[in-house]
Amino acid sequence: MTTKKVIVTILFISAMMQLSGQDTRISLSIKQSCQLGIEQNVDVRNSALEQQKAHYQLKEVQSRLYPQLEASANLACYKLLIPAAMLGQKMEMGPDYSWSGGLNLTQLLYSQSYFTSLKLARRMETLGELNLQQKKEEIIFQVSQLYYLCQTTNEQIVQLEATLEKMERLLDIVRLQNEQGIIRKVDYSRISVNKNNLQTQVDNLNQLYIQQLGLLKYLIGLPVETEIVLSDSLAFLPAVFFNGSSDLTNRTELQLLDKKIEMAELNRKINKQAYLPTLAGFGIYMQGQSKEFEPFNGDKFYRIGVVGMRMTIPIFDGFEKRSKTRQYDLELKQLQNTQENMVDYFSKEYADAIIQYNNSYSAVIRQEENIKLAEETYDVTLQGYRQQVVPLSDLLMSESGLTEARLSYYNVLMQLKNAELGVRKAKGELSLLIEN
Repeated sequence: MTTKKVIVTILFISAMMQLSGQDTRISLSIKQSCQLGIEQNVDVRNSALEQQKAHYQLKEVQSRLYPQLEASANLACYKLLIPAAMLGQKMEMGPDYSWSGGLNLTQLLYSQSYFTSLKLARRMETLGELNLQQKKEEIIFQVSQLYYLCQTTNEQIVQLEATLEKMERLLDIVRLQNEQGIIRKVDYSRISVNKNNLQTQVDNLNQLYIQQLGLLKYLIGLPVETEIVLSDSLAFLPAVFFNGSSDLTNRTELQLLDKKIEMAELNRKINKQAYLPTLAGFGIYMQGQSKEFEPFNGDKFYRIGVVGMRMTIPIFDGFEKRSKTRQYDLELKQLQNTQENMVDYFSKEYADAIIQYNNSYSAVIRQEENIKLAEETYDVTLQGYRQQVVPLSDLLMSESGLTEARLSYYNVLMQLKNAELGVRKAKGELSLLIEN
């Protein structure tokens, strides 16, 4: 299913459920969430509009390749006065009316600066596409991170609720033991305190989860009342191995900077080419009449037609172009310095992302082992407590250790997911998350 179909389907289901008066409930994968985020984000939509503007700017420049045709018409009523000193009396000369109209046609034949400006307009169109791509990647990164955060919080809630159920069962056992006089009341109170603390932790996480889901809905453009279910699993998958080479050719930021450098070079070239001659062809056809104002009487027209070529050669501009050229030279140097610094930074970012991913992967492996050990310890301690050979304090410590191990596991798993995102960002491969 294409991106557009996915979005239309989700929004259609949401609208139909609202019309039917039912609570909206939508299941979203991380891919669908990113697609919705891209579709609904204001910055992305504005970048798409900027891309369209760049396209029409190119059309505007290309229009100069076509013949330019103008029509004109003039109507004048004037007399030429002859001084009295010449003829002995003051006299007027000239027709009662002077009317003329015609067509003026020009066609650009040669202008090196124009053809270079055409290349510049095409680069601007490409720049708009890259800007749009960058905005999409930013949304993919933000939505993915928030999606993983929501999943992590939800999994921690599930684990704490499971621990809370065990605590309830343990509390029932301790209550009976206390009633039978087997244990002290203070032991029952200690477990009650632990249970209440655990319930408070669950309540706080539930509140945090609601806030995180609300932010996710905002990013992907869904109504606040919409109930969403995160369908993707946060399960640990085998390692995705990344090579150590820092191939930065896919980084949109560097591609944008390359285009800006090309545009600066083209602007510099256009300014220098302004010294070259410009050649244009032209044609003029005019007709007019005088004495009487009868514009539709063809017998009284006089007609003029001219066809020729016009060459314009710049000679001296007070060193304006030379000053502009030097400004472009400095701008180009600034962009090149930025490019060198950006390449170094992105290389470091990629190396750091690989290290972070490997460390997070190792942490997940260690935490899985910790959970196994904590579960074994808890089972043995619980059995010993039931047999009255292990004190309550040991049981509470083992239960707390198991809960902490499980919560830490999902934290490091989220770090691993974010580290993988960081590597994909450093390699310029974030868009693959919604293409695969």
